[in-house]
Amino acid sequence: MAGFISVEEAAALMDQGAVVVDVRTPGEWEEGHCEASRLLPLNELPARFEELPKDKTLLMVCRSGGRSEQATLFLKSMGHDAVFNLGPWQRNPRHGG
Repeated sequence: MAGFISVEEAAALMDQGAVVVDVRTPGEWEEGHCEASRLLPLNELPARFEELPKDKTLLMVCRSGGRSEQATLFLKSMGHDAVFNLGPWQRNPRHGG
């Protein structure tokens, strides 16, 4: 795994309009998520990635960081340049804890 973007870097990017994308399952999402994030399960990403804005930085999150890393690599391969793996969704600077 390439490693996670720092929480401080993520906060600065969010202040500039970055979008947090949660690639967990809907069931995991219901167990807890951040208000400032968007659900797009990893298994739906190949069919729906064009829904994500190409003009904004994307911060990918999941449960532990593995799926968000897969999503980050996939999106980069599809031409999204500004994509970073934030890792576990609780690392979202807007999570509050």
